[in-house]
Amino acid sequence: MLFLNNLVTIAKQVFILYIIAGIGFITDRTGIFKRADAKKLIDLLFNVILPIAIIHTFVTMDYSKEHIKGILIAFVCAAATHIFGYIISRFTFKKQDIKRRGVYSYAIIFSNAAFLALPLAKSVVGDEGIFYSSVYVAVFNIFAFTLGIHEISGHEAKIDLKRLILNPGSMSVIIGLPLYLLQLHLPEIVLRPLELVGSCNSPLAMIVFGTFLANSQLKNLFMKKEIFFVSFLRLAVIPMCMLGIFYLCGVRGALLTALTISSSAPTATNTAMYAAKYDNDTALGSELAAQSSILSIITMPVIVALATVAV
Repeated sequence: MLFLNNLVTIAKQVFILYIIAGIGFITDRTGIFKRADAKKLIDLLFNVILPIAIIHTFVTMDYSKEHIKGILIAFVCAAATHIFGYIISRFTFKKQDIKRRGVYSYAIIFSNAAFLALPLAKSVVGDEGIFYSSVYVAVFNIFAFTLGIHEISGHEAKIDLKRLILNPGSMSVIIGLPLYLLQLHLPEIVLRPLELVGSCNSPLAMIVFGTFLANSQLKNLFMKKEIFFVSFLRLAVIPMCMLGIFYLCGVRGALLTALTISSSAPTATNTAMYAAKYDNDTALGSELAAQSSILSIITMPVIVALATVAV
């Protein structure tokens, strides 16, 4: 009974987010806010609004030893999830050429941790959800700017080690963590702007997400078995395996739910953008992200509900 109640609650939160994405879908199709406009907004979201949302959460979160321990566990679990995804990707699509295989690999390893998982974690777990999910986002960026670029470029791009630290996700945690540890009480004139700007992250991220769905060839999404296979790995195999591993390692409560949300999110929307940047198959990247996003409406509530009833 508890599982069903949680399933309904989480499904509602997922649908709410996708309704917001529907606004982006409609505004793109009507020409009010096109994907080209959304691409410009992504830079603002990724480089400014998302980091501010993460920093605000760290500044306002009450200090506890449990949270400190949770941060360390979240970092290890997030890294383990990406490594596990990479291992799985090494056994798939071996007959594909190295460039196309790189797109599949990226889609399997990297979830939509910032644009979908973070808003959902906020809705389901509250500020504690963002607190732990922000660590996952930081780890995501570390792997995306190194392993991810290596894969999606067909092993051609050079890895810039400076991007391990000098990226918005990592920097927001680097800034926010000391503020949390020191428990500095910032004045209202500083906190309120951080709160207002940070609160824009979820709706704007989902509207942008909707514009990407609007530009996908929806009728072609369910005709390629390879894309179904990637969605199966991204939405079912990886999150279920990681949920089991997290549980066996003693992870519970809000931390388990936040990590499960991040690991069960659909393929990262930047799969298509990175494919375009490194002269790879942009259409394939869009199709992989779009199909897994649609199917995640069904899979995420089930998997996250399982995490919420784990005791």
